[in-house]
Amino acid sequence: MGFYNPARLTITENKMSSSQIMYEQLKNVREARIDSILKPVTTIDPSSSIAKTIDMMLETNSYDVFSFDGKDVLTANARDMLNSRNVSNDTGTLLHKTQKISKNDTVGNAAAMISHYRTRSVPVIEDRQLVGQVYAKDIVSLLNQQNLQWIPANRILVPNPTTVKNSEPLAAARKIMMSMRIDHLPVIRSGKVSQVLTSMHLLQAFRPQERIGSDMRGLNVLKKFESPIGNLGSTRVPNCTTNAPLSSIIDDMLKVDSTCCLLTLWDNLHGIITYKDLVNLLETKVESEVPLYIIGLPEDLSNAEIVKTKFSKIIQNLRKVYPEVEEAKASIKTVHNPTSNRNHYQVTVRIITPYQSHSYVELGWDLAKAFDAVGRRVIRNLSKRSKRRWKTSIRKFDKKDIF
Repeated sequence: MGFYNPARLTITENKMSSSQIMYEQLKNVREARIDSILKPVTTIDPSSSIAKTIDMMLETNSYDVFSFDGKDVLTANARDMLNSRNVSNDTGTLLHKTQKISKNDTVGNAAAMISHYRTRSVPVIEDRQLVGQVYAKDIVSLLNQQNLQWIPANRILVPNPTTVKNSEPLAAARKIMMSMRIDHLPVIRSGKVSQVLTSMHLLQAFRPQERIGSDMRGLNVLKKFESPIGNLGSTRVPNCTTNAPLSSIIDDMLKVDSTCCLLTLWDNLHGIITYKDLVNLLETKVESEVPLYIIGLPEDLSNAEIVKTKFSKIIQNLRKVYPEVEEAKASIKTVHNPTSNRNHYQVTVRIITPYQSHSYVELGWDLAKAFDAVGRRVIRNLSKRSKRRWKTSIRKFDKKDIF
């Protein structure tokens, strides 16, 4: 894959935003076929116990597991396993439907699936057979072949990550991961980060002791979660400054096989970057007068085109009353509800202007309606701001300047 040198910009490119430049630079990654990074799939028997499945996930270091019933692909990940109450139950009780892609699909589509469903891999189907999966790590490896030296870490980092103290019980870490739907928790010891605890680390507490009776396994797990975090977690986590180039961060993460990188400034933790944040670089662009980008929108969603159209119209209508808009981004996340087959969507829209950026979040079962709700809030809020600024500027005019 060829390198794109942002230093050699034409006059036209100088007028482009950094998002536009990066979008063009990563075009060859988005359009690459997935067969170059296709790996064997990790499958499970739904009738196997949750304890047995967890054991297999830990031995193979698999965050996601899949099952195929001939029609639908079912999946569960590490966070789903953390939600189990009885590890003696069948794994099938935790499985839920997920979208799949074909061998002819692109890396961009795979990235959209991983981002949207907040997983680390996506299953691949061919001739009604589950033939493999595409990992987020391999997509990150493709990004590592690009020249991202000009992009600083603070461009994509998640600021002020949630942390836990090493003296807190494992149950507290489990509760945070499940409620906030995150997989990485920096652990604080004596005021500094000592290690990073992940959902995969917590799965170790579900492993029953040898020769323990099945009726005691639930009690044994509860007892384990009462113990403090202590030294559980990984110390092999890259630590970089907030302005470090993405190329260095990706390289460090791949070298130590870490799923995250901590960002510090003067020994203070300022942010974290995970595989998800890197995969999000392969965002979808919506055709519009103003650069619009959508993160986490799978192309095979039934209303994907409707969502794109709605997003474009939101910005078009906004610019009629707030013409300063330079760029807009929408992030779509799906939240699995174990009691329902319907997905719960979280839509975050970020509007960028020369003065500042504005963010809006909406939750809902219907993605199109969620965008409608965000659109109404954006127009109502920013149009008021525009009127206030216009009134202020009028008051500042001198009469001789008006007449």
